[in-house]
Amino acid sequence: MGFLKSLSPFLLSLAVQGSVAVTIPRDGKSGIQWGPCKLNTTLPVQCAKLPVPLDYTDNSSKILNLDLIKYPAQKQPKRGSIVLNFGGPGQDGLNSMLSYAETMGPVTGGYHDLVSWDPRGTGNTLRFACWPNDTTGYYDTLGNTSPGQADTAVGKLWAEGQIIAEQCYNQLKDVGDKVGMAFAARDMMSIVDALDEGGKLNYWGISGGTAMGATVAAMFPDRIERIVLDGVMNSHQYYNTFGEPEMVAATDAVWKEFIRGCVAMPASCPLGRNKTFEVLSAEMQHLFDTFRNNPPVYQNQAVIDFTPFIGLVFNKLYSPSKWPQLANALNDALHGSLDSMVGLITGNHIPQQAQAILGIRCGDKKLRTHELSDLAGDLAAYEKTSKWFWFWGWGYYVMPCAQWKFQAKERYEGDFNVKTSFPMLVVGNTWDPVTPLVSAKNMSAGFEGSVLLTHNGHGHLSMSQPSNCTNGYIRDYFLKGTLPAPGTVCQPNHPVFFTAA
Repeated sequence: MGFLKSLSPFLLSLAVQGSVAVTIPRDGKSGIQWGPCKLNTTLPVQCAKLPVPLDYTDNSSKILNLDLIKYPAQKQPKRGSIVLNFGGPGQDGLNSMLSYAETMGPVTGGYHDLVSWDPRGTGNTLRFACWPNDTTGYYDTLGNTSPGQADTAVGKLWAEGQIIAEQCYNQLKDVGDKVGMAFAARDMMSIVDALDEGGKLNYWGISGGTAMGATVAAMFPDRIERIVLDGVMNSHQYYNTFGEPEMVAATDAVWKEFIRGCVAMPASCPLGRNKTFEVLSAEMQHLFDTFRNNPPVYQNQAVIDFTPFIGLVFNKLYSPSKWPQLANALNDALHGSLDSMVGLITGNHIPQQAQAILGIRCGDKKLRTHELSDLAGDLAAYEKTSKWFWFWGWGYYVMPCAQWKFQAKERYEGDFNVKTSFPMLVVGNTWDPVTPLVSAKNMSAGFEGSVLLTHNGHGHLSMSQPSNCTNGYIRDYFLKGTLPAPGTVCQPNHPVFFTAA
């Protein structure tokens, strides 16, 4: 592979042009024929296919069949449908519905069908798999080293990012520009049209699904019935910057809350017994330094270095229910045993849809460069934002995306200063390790009339540390169209490290 000539960053402007969007004619009735799902579940879900244009900018476009799923309303009379997107971006809809329906359904009140779909790049919908035939596992190792592991890691990750970008282009050059959020937003509105429930969108997006929600609301502001963004990404950074350093704006604070909560609940967190916050913080700093500079050997077979260690800590911060597991593993490590930590590391996998998160995220980004030095400002912003977790996403998102060879065929180019036909409800956690409250504030500021509900809880998404208060506001928003008063703060039902008596 030859060296590429140096190029300064460039910006590709591809304005959203609704006038050229292709539509599939409807007969005025539901275009969705629901039937049994071929899924391993006992839930009463139904599935269907819906034809949409493969390319909304091409009037002679081929057809793409979307895979849909519905979790029927559990109460009567039914109030229509709420469309769900489970984030990533790059999580599928069908399998995710099986995981979330019984949690999200009751929060909405139970009177709506919950509907989702496999977004482009996931499932069998233009599945974005860059190395489907790699039996060696080589490509899956690329981009996974933490930049904090060694001073030379950043350059290595940049080179691996080039390999990832090149491999994805070679494998998917015919469809790689058709999986972006703008096309997915149009797919979602095609689902709304086919549901034939008045032509307006009811939506609940979580995590990366908040960028999807912000995009569809900005593109179709007059077609919003209800829209909840929960665990909010900064969509300005998602589209317009190399990296997204705001994502780690609260991660250090969440880590401190982990330590503080452990010390406060020693009965359920042995790691914090007979220790102050300052003492446990110092012990954890020493442990971080050990895994970085003098990593231990496990059973004379494997080195447990900084990359799997810090990845485990970061991922467990998502779910307060997993904090006791993490605390036990850290406590064991302090006392010389790695068994529990290795068990968590080897089982520490979030289901992935191949390389969908790259296909969607990288294609949607505007900036490209062939010079690592052009990322200096963004990388410095990460390091300034977080002391312990500044490396988030560098290897697997930031580096490949900067060198990405696809540009999404359509991209939202506005500023998210929009008035929707019904005000948006934005929900942000005080201590969210990856979608911080500041991002919820930044996105709410642009949507006229929207209200920010602060969930004074920990972890990623409001449901990670449940609150009857937060759930009640979401339910009333969907059922009654009411919004909380500006400045409303909801408390979680229980503190972290809480165990029922």
